[in-house]
Amino acid sequence: MLTRYIFTSSQRLIFLLSFFITLFFNQTFFTKLFQFAWAEQNYTVLLSAPFVLILLFMAILNIVLALTHRYTFKSVMIFLLFVSASTSYFIDSFGTIIDKNMITNMVQTDSAEVFDLLTPKLLLYLLIGAILPSLLLHRTTVNFDSYRFEVIQKCLMAILLIGISIALYMGLSKVYSSFFRNHHELKMYLNPYYPITSSIKFITVNMKDKKVLVPIGLDAIKPMNEPKKLMILVVGETARAENFSLNGYRAQTNPLLQSRNDIVNFSNFYSCGTATALSVPCMFSKFSREEFNDDKYAYENLIDVAQRAGVRVIWRDNNSGGSKGIADRVKDVRYYGGKEFDEILLQGLQESIEETHEDTLIVLHQEGSHGPTYYKRYPDNFKKFTPTCDTQDLEKCSQEQIVNTYDNTILYTDFVINEAIKLLEKNAKNYQTSLFYVSDHGESLGENGVYLHGIPYFIAPDAQKHVPALFYLGNGNENLKKIIAKKSEPLSHDNLFHTILGVFKVQTSEYNAKLDINTL
Repeated sequence: MLTRYIFTSSQRLIFLLSFFITLFFNQTFFTKLFQFAWAEQNYTVLLSAPFVLILLFMAILNIVLALTHRYTFKSVMIFLLFVSASTSYFIDSFGTIIDKNMITNMVQTDSAEVFDLLTPKLLLYLLIGAILPSLLLHRTTVNFDSYRFEVIQKCLMAILLIGISIALYMGLSKVYSSFFRNHHELKMYLNPYYPITSSIKFITVNMKDKKVLVPIGLDAIKPMNEPKKLMILVVGETARAENFSLNGYRAQTNPLLQSRNDIVNFSNFYSCGTATALSVPCMFSKFSREEFNDDKYAYENLIDVAQRAGVRVIWRDNNSGGSKGIADRVKDVRYYGGKEFDEILLQGLQESIEETHEDTLIVLHQEGSHGPTYYKRYPDNFKKFTPTCDTQDLEKCSQEQIVNTYDNTILYTDFVINEAIKLLEKNAKNYQTSLFYVSDHGESLGENGVYLHGIPYFIAPDAQKHVPALFYLGNGNENLKKIIAKKSEPLSHDNLFHTILGVFKVQTSEYNAKLDINTL
């Protein structure tokens, strides 16, 4: 009787799928687990973890498949194979952690970015890990019993497997509890558990009723008799502070900016997040990084307050992900979608400036150093550092090639910023001018096997959080000495909201002088 409930045709397939996904699609998880366990001489975890994981996955599969039957049983299994194979590619190749924020980034990306991520290696993962096993699964005969029997059998198996897992955990709790408490980030590499639970979180958040926009800074005003101000805010993309020669980097990636004496470089500046979908809304928000969460997206931002106070806003956007909703209420907006080089952002700006004479904030949102196709982010004449990695498949390139290509994107950003400053200099007779540049987040270039960005903040490497930031001080800036004094102090995206309002002398209860770089 017991044999009949355990060794069924469907249960054999559940075991094989659990074994296959656990051992073949969790390479990064086991690599990290074995490294930690070996270093700590924790041989119990080292030897038992694969077995325990297979048991847990079998229990979960029995729960998930309990209500399936003849026509949906294999379909769910095939779906899991494709999810596991595709997420395994990104986890193994780039060290990507697929959490809710990463899924938000994926949903908001455009077709060009998607095609940039299609590589022969991804297709190989899908072929070997999903397509061929799915064809084999499709051809496998499964002898189903009655629907009632199959449901009861899977529920009993789930209970049995969970019971065995709990018994094992109780017996090894001292070893397991301390190990996973010390290395709690390991759960983020579990595939497909973590990607699927993150997807559920993403869907849950987005199924909620859309919140009504919450206005802020309703009391915002600015002085009427002040000289008119013209400021350019350059929002960089995927630039990391480490690769700016302004910060002491070995390669001359900022030759134009380094030749200027009117630049204040902030060498200790940190981002709000490690991905654009979070960092850009957060940096324009009145909330600090610690305060910013899903509910805060419903609040108005810096741009709304500036416009309410009477500042004219011009938004030019070449980022493939768009403005992330920040420019939704700006009238003068142009989107280029990352299909042009970033100097397109400066096109026609002089004519726009000359249309009126009023306080003006120009936001230039770059495509910057967005990977993995770094080689597409700059014209050929900026291919200074060689050899380069001229493919989206980073696996085919050496570390030197990847870094060189990335450095060329920074060299090009140096040019774009310098051209923006030249534009301000042309208008210095009519305006007090200034420019602020800061990147949305950084980038990993293969350090410790991690590439790209988007790792959860609390475990992200400094390369993804430490970002370049600089202030160009044009004519009439009375706070020059104060700002220079802050160039090495800890600063972050938290300062942006208040610093920009401070430049235009906007008076509002939302403004905090303690976070304004001009008055710190």
